[in-house]
Amino acid sequence: MPGHGSQKQELSIQEGLYIGGSGGLDKLYLPSDLTGFRGCMDEVVFNEHDMLSSLRPYAGFKSIYEVSLGCSPQFFANEEDPVSFFSSRAYVSLPPWNISHVQQEALFECVVHTSAKEGIILYNSARQGGFVAVEIQEGLPVALVGEGGTKTELRSLTFVNDRNWHSIKLFFSPKTLQLTVDKETVKTSISSRSKGLQLRGSVFVGGIDDSTRTEVRKMGLVSVSGKRVKGGSFKGCLKDMKVNGMKMGLPNAAVTKDISVGCEPEKEPEPSTTMSPMTLPTVPKSHFDPTSVTPTPEFPMSTLDRGLDKRNLVVPEGGRGSLESKHIKVLLDFKKLRIRQSQIMFRIQEQPVLGQIRLDVDQDQEENTFSMLDLWYGKVMYIHGGSENPEDFFTFSIFSSSRKEVPDYLKGTRRYRYNITVMPTNDAPELSLPQGNLFILLDNSRKHLTTEVLKATDIDSNHTNLIFSVLGNLNADAGYLEVEDNPGVAVTTFSHSDLNEGKVNYVHTGARNSRIVLRVSDGDKVSNTVVLRIMAIGLEYKIGNNTGLEIIQGEVSVISNKHLAVQTNAVKQVVDIRYDVVEPPQYGELQRLHSSGEWKPTGSFSQRLLEKERLRYLSTFQEIQTANATDYFKCKVTVAGRVDTELVFPITVKWVHYNLVRNVMANIDKVRKVTLDSQYLYATVDVVTLSEDDLHFRVLSSPKKGQLLLVNELLKKNSTFSQRNVTDLKVQYELVDRPYEDTSDTFKFHVFSKHAQTQSYNFQISIKADVNSVFIRNYGLLIKEGESKLITKAELFAETLSTNEMYYTVTSSPKHGKLQLINLSNSNTSYNIIQTFSNQDLLEERVMFIHDDTETTQDQFTFIASTSQEYKSSVTDDEVGSKEGKFNISIQLVNDEKPVRVVDKVFHVVRDGQRLLTLDDLCYHDADSDFSDGQLVYTRRGIPMGDLVLVNDTSHRLFQFPQKELEEKRVLFLHRGVSSGRFVLFVSDSKHFVSTLLDVTAEDPFLRLGNNTGMCVYFIYYIHLTNELLCKVPLDWSSQCIATVHSFCLSENKDHDGNKIFNVCCCCTHMATPHLNLSSHPSF
Repeated sequence: MPGHGSQKQELSIQEGLYIGGSGGLDKLYLPSDLTGFRGCMDEVVFNEHDMLSSLRPYAGFKSIYEVSLGCSPQFFANEEDPVSFFSSRAYVSLPPWNISHVQQEALFECVVHTSAKEGIILYNSARQGGFVAVEIQEGLPVALVGEGGTKTELRSLTFVNDRNWHSIKLFFSPKTLQLTVDKETVKTSISSRSKGLQLRGSVFVGGIDDSTRTEVRKMGLVSVSGKRVKGGSFKGCLKDMKVNGMKMGLPNAAVTKDISVGCEPEKEPEPSTTMSPMTLPTVPKSHFDPTSVTPTPEFPMSTLDRGLDKRNLVVPEGGRGSLESKHIKVLLDFKKLRIRQSQIMFRIQEQPVLGQIRLDVDQDQEENTFSMLDLWYGKVMYIHGGSENPEDFFTFSIFSSSRKEVPDYLKGTRRYRYNITVMPTNDAPELSLPQGNLFILLDNSRKHLTTEVLKATDIDSNHTNLIFSVLGNLNADAGYLEVEDNPGVAVTTFSHSDLNEGKVNYVHTGARNSRIVLRVSDGDKVSNTVVLRIMAIGLEYKIGNNTGLEIIQGEVSVISNKHLAVQTNAVKQVVDIRYDVVEPPQYGELQRLHSSGEWKPTGSFSQRLLEKERLRYLSTFQEIQTANATDYFKCKVTVAGRVDTELVFPITVKWVHYNLVRNVMANIDKVRKVTLDSQYLYATVDVVTLSEDDLHFRVLSSPKKGQLLLVNELLKKNSTFSQRNVTDLKVQYELVDRPYEDTSDTFKFHVFSKHAQTQSYNFQISIKADVNSVFIRNYGLLIKEGESKLITKAELFAETLSTNEMYYTVTSSPKHGKLQLINLSNSNTSYNIIQTFSNQDLLEERVMFIHDDTETTQDQFTFIASTSQEYKSSVTDDEVGSKEGKFNISIQLVNDEKPVRVVDKVFHVVRDGQRLLTLDDLCYHDADSDFSDGQLVYTRRGIPMGDLVLVNDTSHRLFQFPQKELEEKRVLFLHRGVSSGRFVLFVSDSKHFVSTLLDVTAEDPFLRLGNNTGMCVYFIYYIHLTNELLCKVPLDWSSQCIATVHSFCLSENKDHDGNKIFNVCCCCTHMATPHLNLSSHPSF
């Protein structure tokens, strides 16, 4: 921490970290009247540690005092909410009573509801031993004023302990004391000679704290006399408190103890019933519950495992409940143990987490202990803290206060858990203005209301159920609220979902200052009201940023609000600022990022686009720029649709320059391939630093007499390679054919990168002729299916610059035909399947290819052409005088195959029924490879026993149809007339026609079995029953009328040899049921 001069001081927390109060810490630097925090805290984090993650105390590490989980309903209460006082030490402490020094008059008012005979309603001490008080004595309200050693007492004649509401009003001045109960008023004079009471300290309502108790006893108040000396608090409900006419309540309280929000009137006591004599203390009737007395069990108890009966205490959320004897019962043989039930004591070992246990017991009793008598008297109270958790618990042990020897289980050595069930209640939502009550927007504009402006909190309701209401718009002509789903329509209610989704706007239309009153409801309860002040201001703006952009040619750069921005005087309001480009950039283009993730050119953009960095400038000028030209774009700025101005956004482009350092001609002599390295081709770039991997060459036109290769892959037109490829010797030029004479070749290219590209350049290659290179004319052969044809010089011929005497070796023969060498003198004589032939044979037309009449469309053979007559099976890359080739043969197919029937069976149909005619019943095949069987056409004439129709239109009779319709199951046979017969069908492939007969048999439905092989099974073994052993034939002929699910049933029998026979019946709807037998031998 900063210190004096250059010194720094460390923050010391040796005394510990205190949250909410000082915890009794006595240090000189702490004020003596330090007031602790009263309320709720959340998200208390110190050095990234959650300080409220656990409210369990740990000795030496953490102490907890008057803290509970959740936020008590006390802190959500208002002045109108009644307060319940439920213990003899309950009270509410209010701020000091301010009495006018001129009039010296004071007034206290409240409304009470009680059944108690005694209790303090009001107490406030004064200087010089004075005081003012109101208490109940024997059910009657009594006012007391003490001053200068004298005490004035005024007693009302109206009883207030009848469980009805009664108003009490106390008025006093230096000379008068007046007490009004309901409509009855009593009045007396004060005999003191002083000028009036000088009240000091807090105003205690309903009771007093321990530090004031001694003082009150001296004043002689009946409520703290005798047995009530350590209690004396008012028990009941109190509401409508006023001090000097000003409303007071829990929001004004400085300290509260043993109170709760709301009033739970006491129930009438149930009449007691006659009990058998037991060893019990005398209990007043009003407190005695006969069901709470623990009867002596009929069985002996030696342990509490079975003798402790616990029933959950049920309390409302944020409420309280008395822990009574019906909740905890100790079932022991007290007579045998020689102790009384009243001597059973309970010690709280671990306090509840979500609430507190309040004990209204004798002060002489050990701390955190209570007796069975306390349970009977209802002096043990659980107060819930108001959290939303539905469960709580505390742990306790049991011991005996008797001096007699007791078993170990009554010595407090074992802990027990007691569960508390919390019944949820609907808390009213709370409405606040986190950013203050001032809402600023531009004149005649609309602005979103957000959850940062209106914050609704409801701890037990879903936010989607909250509805905001406008209670009053004090200047309706100034503007209105709208929901974006229905713009322009004023609304007085809207949902929290609309607010959360940013759909609620305030629309300004008139006066600059107005107010709106709002509250929120969960459908059951409503929140507090808030007033939101509306202030409209005039629009002011200026160009905040226009820095321009600097970019390297060919690159891209984002334009954000750091480069271009318009600033307005709007306060957290989205103002529509648009830029419309009136003069686009010359050397690039503006692009915006769309939701699809794609950048597209744009002619306008908004300030929001700049803030999200979704606008960019792309340098598109790829040519070499010699002059130092700059770029810019001009745009018109529109702010909130009202103000127009123009601005110029400058763009400085750094232009890229290339240097083609080397472009040297390559020479090819007696080789077919040359590597183009950096000695032939080398380029560099200025302005930017590029690696050789990023500097590329693009092939603009390919070489004519050779080909460019990149790692043996062909480089075609527009293919690219990098300077790195050239340096790494990966680019080569390869001759396609050796030339007849000296010649040259060339290809065009240019140098480029992502920045720019150069003009085109030519790369030259000088080629020296090789007289021994073989050149082949190879045009292939066209032949019809099943025919033969000569291969002549026009189809195949090889030669060199020095000779045309060439010899061919067939390295791979044709697969669908053969090569033959015919004799000129006798054309019928030939040499089958030749492996070699020469140019002379081709010139004399002696080489013939004969097709084998198969359904093929392509064939080929490979060969080696050589100046040598030696048989060659391969050629090396550098070999001179030999060359490999492939001769392609195209076969033109002819329709020479007739359709053949491949499915020939009787067509079964149910009598007077119908059935699909499919390929399973009738099918033809055409062996021609270029013909699809689906194209076969069926033609029929008359059918004596029915008709063929279209399946989806039975009125459409079919006389001609393709086989494809049988495959697609579109042909339906309708039976009528005779039970059997046949009809003629003609099948055609458009060239050949065949006829066939289709036999039709119509019968009643039946079922037949396909497999019934029987089976042998080892004794006590099993075997799977499969389709191979037992299978029914698919009933395709009656599939239109029979269910597809069949079942089998078995019955056992034996044959004469003792073999088991199982009769199997196949079950199918509307069918006869055939039987078959399965047999097994008893043993092997």
